[in-house]
Amino acid sequence: MRQITISGNIGKDAELRSTNNGMQVANFNVAVRRNRPDNNGEYGTDWFRCSVWGTRASTVEKFYKKGSHVLVTGSLSINEYNGKTQLGIDVSEFDLPDNHNANNTNPTNRNSNNSFNNSGKLIDISDDSLPF
Repeated sequence: MRQITISGNIGKDAELRSTNNGMQVANFNVAVRRNRPDNNGEYGTDWFRCSVWGTRASTVEKFYKKGSHVLVTGSLSINEYNGKTQLGIDVSEFDLPDNHNANNTNPTNRNSNNSFNNSGKLIDISDDSLPF
């Protein structure tokens, strides 16, 4: 199996569908800019067709919107269709590194209920009080 990890931007909102047997699948395209320019000095873009199956598909459909930066890992497929090469990824892991609303975390409130937070003040801990 060929594993690949890509980092790019979503081309349009993820679409949720169901198969005939009721399995959900979310599909979305990710644009990845090439690292090197071509002979004309232009940076090309590779497009990957990504699929997420099962219960995680509804999460992807809810949060994966056009323009969002995404990090995706999965098995790579390369297909020829009408003379064009299509790159596909059957996604096993995914993340929205710039938007953690999908994980219900708010960076501004991350430490509000943390018992170790001392409002930015130094906490005096002597070596004798450490358990190791």
